[in-house]
Amino acid sequence: MKYLLGIIVLLGLGCKQNAKQANNKPSDSVVASKTDTTRNTEYLDWHKVKLNGKIDMLSSFTATSKILSKPDSVVAPNYEDISVSYFNGEKFKYVYYKGLQFEMMNDSLAFAQIDFSKDTALYFTSDKIRLSYNTTLADFKKVFPKTAEKELSGADRDKYQVIGLDVSQPAIEDRWMFWFSHNGDRLLKVEYFIPD
Repeated sequence: MKYLLGIIVLLGLGCKQNAKQANNKPSDSVVASKTDTTRNTEYLDWHKVKLNGKIDMLSSFTATSKILSKPDSVVAPNYEDISVSYFNGEKFKYVYYKGLQFEMMNDSLAFAQIDFSKDTALYFTSDKIRLSYNTTLADFKKVFPKTAEKELSGADRDKYQVIGLDVSQPAIEDRWMFWFSHNGDRLLKVEYFIPD
């Protein structure tokens, strides 16, 4: 009986702590499954990044369409194949503009990725750096020297160099993924990565 009471008390404390953590999540924060109080010195703030200097990472479909015109396609994914999304389990659609992919729910658009090889005129700006098809790994390293040294391993290392960078100063699991050419002379793609 003592053991049963002890287990119930521990479970109750754990549930209370999880509820407390969920209630402390800022309403405008980047979606993340785990937070950490560690402060990063190298990060690219999700809230300060813009596409072509005008489009926020979380924007409206209506406003974005005025800038980029009509999308190339709007596609409902097979939701059984989706393990994570910006909209956290809600029904969304993928919206594609030449070189850009977003997730859309109602009128909200969340940035998913930019493929510079499909549109070399696109660029990505923040208060720290301007990224485009002409950005080299050496350019990236000037702003993010520690991060640039941490190339991620993978099967396509002979084709790409992939670098992961935090999306906020408090460490969370979400990352920017930068796909450089194998020799580092071109930035090919930037992806907003949400882990499972």
